[in-house]
Amino acid sequence: MATKPLILAVVLQLLPLLCNSFSPESPTNRRVLVLLDDVAVKSSHSFFFKSLQSRGYQLEFKLADDPSVGLQRYGRYLYDVLILFCPSVERFKGAIDPAAILDFVDSGHDLIVAADTNASDFIREIATECGVDFDEDPSAMVIDHTSYAVSDTEGDHTLIASDDFVKSDVILGSKDIAPVIFKGIAHTLNPANRLVLKALSASPSAYSANPKSKLSNPPALTGSDISLVSVVQVRNNARILITGSLKMFSNRFFRSGVQKVGSSSKYKKSGNEQFLAELSKWVLHERGHLKVRHVLSCSLIFFVFLCVVFCHSLSGYL
Repeated sequence: MATKPLILAVVLQLLPLLCNSFSPESPTNRRVLVLLDDVAVKSSHSFFFKSLQSRGYQLEFKLADDPSVGLQRYGRYLYDVLILFCPSVERFKGAIDPAAILDFVDSGHDLIVAADTNASDFIREIATECGVDFDEDPSAMVIDHTSYAVSDTEGDHTLIASDDFVKSDVILGSKDIAPVIFKGIAHTLNPANRLVLKALSASPSAYSANPKSKLSNPPALTGSDISLVSVVQVRNNARILITGSLKMFSNRFFRSGVQKVGSSSKYKKSGNEQFLAELSKWVLHERGHLKVRHVLSCSLIFFVFLCVVFCHSLSGYL
């Protein structure tokens, strides 16, 4: 009779070790290359960068036109994450092109892309390859006459306040997030790509058009089909964040208050900082990702399985 309890005790002692063999990935010492088209962005968007650094990331800043820029050396990748905060770059002078960036992602590395109203064909091509399409009209912006943010600029309906977040605690955590301020260009998801997901959507009243001219034809992109921020989970476990607003990462938007027009709810601080911090945790595998910590974990799984089977077989005799 003592054999069965003894085996069960062994199994119970092994289970914590088995569970500990899986854990969220630690960002400690992960290397991040941040490419800018204006050195001023390093200071104007410093809150976002400091958030990453406080979580253990090592950031290296370079201008997009730096001829020394490269992702590899002697066939080995120098970075774990690539951040493209250079929406106007037409081409890199270093050893980086769209193919090199896609190879970087295909090798299991993560990517963050922020476009803007001056988005180049280079940035648009990368986004398209990742499963999203920016509005082809280079003068178009997201406009919303019913869900814009109250501001000092009368009639500016391109300053969007959106709280249409993806319904996923795994991606954004469980805490409530204030409306996010967005000013930039619209994109849509490629319906053939099932790996891309809207993380922040526009409202049903939004549309994409040139805010400085009257509409002569119905806009091509309208309503909730417009994505403001999208994420991609690649089959090799690499993750991508794409947005049409570099401004949403700025210190100004991070510390700005926000109030939707027609709403009595007024927030002292926008949800930009919290939203992008939580979303980046998912994109950079701090959340929603398990990895094997011990090479013995597979053996432990098999051993525990055998113990359970053995206990079950003994139950008929003990």
